[in-house]
Amino acid sequence: AQADALLRAVRGADKAAILDVSLFDDFALADGQRSLAVAVTLQPAERSFTDAEIEALSGKIVAAAAKAGGTLRS
Repeated sequence: AQADALLRAVRGADKAAILDVSLFDDFALADGQRSLAVAVTLQPAERSFTDAEIEALSGKIVAAAAKAGGTLRS
């Protein structure tokens, strides 16, 4: 349920640019939380993304994950 909500949130961050989202790692942490790692496949519409566009998309993805209850691990 948590993983599905995270995947849906990330997918919805930018439906035009995000081609696919998949869970590639899921494990329990010592504090009772879960670590979920997702792979995001981006598809530019007309040209390659610039670094600034990729950075902006990353920000949207992280914000969408946060709304779904996730936090970015560092």
